[in-house]
Amino acid sequence: MSKTSFLYESLVSYRHKILKIILFELFYTFKYFKKNEKSFKEPHIHPCPYYFNHKLSKFINKKKIKNVVELGCGFGRITNFLADNTNANIFGYELDLEAFESANKNKFTNVSIIHSDILKVNYEKNKFDAYILNDPFFQPTKKNLDIYKNLIKKIYKSKKNSKKKYYIFAINFVKKKRIVFSKFRLLKTITAGPGRNINIYCS
Repeated sequence: MSKTSFLYESLVSYRHKILKIILFELFYTFKYFKKNEKSFKEPHIHPCPYYFNHKLSKFINKKKIKNVVELGCGFGRITNFLADNTNANIFGYELDLEAFESANKNKFTNVSIIHSDILKVNYEKNKFDAYILNDPFFQPTKKNLDIYKNLIKKIYKSKKNSKKKYYIFAINFVKKKRIVFSKFRLLKTITAGPGRNINIYCS
């Protein structure tokens, strides 16, 4: 996919909030620009737009969430933004070595990046208050849906004896995949286009 095609597809995908998407992208791209730093993988994975990151940071600050983890953090676009715009401790898990090394090298203060498979993490040993999923297994296959079910089951099980409220931020999940969050209460949805949304769930 060419960069032109990638840009066109992005504009179509986020068309319901396109002006805000563009304005936030321009502002924060200039703010965080570093030579040779990658913020997302082309051509198949869309980065979470800065407009969505802004909405996440506002929610985290409002709820005074202290420990946030992104499961599949890529090159660290979300983790760095949240570290810069919230008071939370930010964690990221990433299996891809290239993405991990880049995210770890360019991480902001209060960010910890761990090179690990999110399906093998012992969540019971980690006291996270919020989990971010930017659809790391994006292909809509039965195998990936089963992976999501097992992942969410592990998180749910790790928190079953906790009385403390926790949150899941599901970014760009199509309707078919949202079934995996059926045990959680949907608090808020932010929509920018077909399949481009944030669904915030609560325990």
